[in-house]
Amino acid sequence: MKRVFQHPAEPKTGKNYWLSLEALAETPEFRERLAREFPQGAAELELDGVSRRSFLQLMGASTALAGLTLAGCRRPEKHLVPFTKSVEWAIPGKPLFYATSMPTRHGALPLVATTHDGRPTKLEGNPLHGSGATDTFAQASILDLYDPDRSRFFLEAGKKSDAKTFDAYLEKLALELKSKNGAGLAFLVEQNNSPTRERLREEIEKKFPLAKWCVYEPLGDDSAGDAAKSVFGDGIRVVPHLDKADVILALDSDFLGCNEGGVDAVRAFSSRRRVAKAGDKMNRLYVVENRFTVTGGMADHRLRLPASHVGAFIGELAREIGKQDAGLAKLATALPASKAGFEAKWIEECAQDLLAAKERSLVLVGAQQPVAVQLLALAINSALGNLGKTITGTQSGERLSLGGGIKIAELAQDISANKVTTLFILGGNPVYNAPADLNFSSLLRSVPNTIRLGLHEDETSRDEKTARVAWHVPAAHYLETWGDARTPDGTYVSVQPMILPLFGGWSDLDLLSRLLGQPKPEGPELVQATFKEIAKPQDFAVAWNQFLHDGFLEKSTLPPRTLFLNADAAAPLLQKSAAASDGIEVVFAASPNVDDGRYANNGWMQEMPEPVTKLTWDNAAYTSLETAKHLGLGGGDLKDEFDHRDYEVVEISIGGNSAFFPPM
Repeated sequence: MKRVFQHPAEPKTGKNYWLSLEALAETPEFRERLAREFPQGAAELELDGVSRRSFLQLMGASTALAGLTLAGCRRPEKHLVPFTKSVEWAIPGKPLFYATSMPTRHGALPLVATTHDGRPTKLEGNPLHGSGATDTFAQASILDLYDPDRSRFFLEAGKKSDAKTFDAYLEKLALELKSKNGAGLAFLVEQNNSPTRERLREEIEKKFPLAKWCVYEPLGDDSAGDAAKSVFGDGIRVVPHLDKADVILALDSDFLGCNEGGVDAVRAFSSRRRVAKAGDKMNRLYVVENRFTVTGGMADHRLRLPASHVGAFIGELAREIGKQDAGLAKLATALPASKAGFEAKWIEECAQDLLAAKERSLVLVGAQQPVAVQLLALAINSALGNLGKTITGTQSGERLSLGGGIKIAELAQDISANKVTTLFILGGNPVYNAPADLNFSSLLRSVPNTIRLGLHEDETSRDEKTARVAWHVPAAHYLETWGDARTPDGTYVSVQPMILPLFGGWSDLDLLSRLLGQPKPEGPELVQATFKEIAKPQDFAVAWNQFLHDGFLEKSTLPPRTLFLNADAAAPLLQKSAAASDGIEVVFAASPNVDDGRYANNGWMQEMPEPVTKLTWDNAAYTSLETAKHLGLGGGDLKDEFDHRDYEVVEISIGGNSAFFPPM
């Protein structure tokens, strides 16, 4: 079927045929239908018994999406008004399928969206692309589109305004910033490898040369990126190939979980777990971790270890492998001496297995581990001959680093020093998830002009009483706006809207475009300009339609980069590594259900059992049975690990901050 790029729901008129429930209730047609369907009167209807699952389907966004109602509710109140003009290309009852992509911090996920009457109803993986699958976050993301708690209004100092007033404010602000070359301007954004956003970022650097750009992800991989930059150079991203590795060592790395590896990692690893014919060889997985994870559950050999001891462990492993590699042995001596004790046999066997699989082995480290651990893992991979084999390098995709690119801690320092007068927060929720010692909630109030683009009016936009920002702008869902991105392997993909913005939301591309003095795009103009740069098509119309039909651009992966380890740059950083700590340590792990909190309002994700503990609708403090006994949890009278009858809520305090959790 020929793929078209126009918006399926009224692309010409741009109208949205909704009618408020209050207005609907006053119409004669509604009153006649109510009397016809409920002759006994709505007040006399009785509620039937409702199961827990039925109740969950009815709450929040599930009601809006599924259209289910409790027995006795007025059914017409849950109905949309019929179209006064039919959706183009639609046959009643027949779905239309559109290619799009879901942007994530690790790279976009190619999708195919099913739409009925111009409204998206289901997401699946794009079979034309190599991944061709989805994860739980992609499946649940469609529920966020219909979330009734989404931000619906432009807010100026907490009071309702409109897009026209904000647009005028933004135009005036841009002129003021231009007169100062961008002095006092800063951006706090989420990780997004959109080439169009990078292009606009480059233009912003030219127009506002003194502006600063900060990319912050609470579950990001800053330490891994810093390590790669220090030994490989700028603009290089390291890509592991799990399908090429015979022996894998995962150090505090849950690469089979949705938060770290994603669909591609699971597919690549699983491909080596199958024996289809004689001669096929399964891979072998070693896991060192502080808690039981999905990856740990798949391990052939698993070692439980505190997270702070991983650095000492990899140091011992480097010394063992360094017996056959002088360069690695020299680097290992740069590490401070460790008093942590490990089972020598475990390290010896792991090292020998890795050495026996030279050029076919792989050492992975979790994103939460410090730079020194990341560096030593790269050095071990280099000693094992894995660079260019099971680990390759590619361009990062970033065009320029605006203002040198600063960390969120540096941004907080600039705000404290009154160096930031205008702050754009594009997505994210830093008041909720920024490091607690930064006290971002108080810092935000000291910035005169803060413009926040958000999907919800959450902690960053306002507290219980007043607004924290000068302007809150409702954000468009990725199914409502044009965009582009790159997949984890670097393929250029399209982000195509399925429906017009339900609440008039803007995208980050819209806002950056207006700040640059360009008109707010009404279609794919910004993405088309980027597409021309990347594809360089001879016939633009044909190439563009093919791009949207497939959802990605053929042969668009970023060029490979040769990896050569700069050991001299690594040694000074290894000397700064922290020693292993003793006592009880607290580790904040990514949630497989709500990620960093962005899916906390998603009923599907809250109801999904946690993969290991099967816990739902809660956040717990996980401890081992021995630690629970040592701390006196459960009255110290636990019969086994399943005896939770006497558990109480536990208060955990760190650095003056405390929270309550049920122990698990």
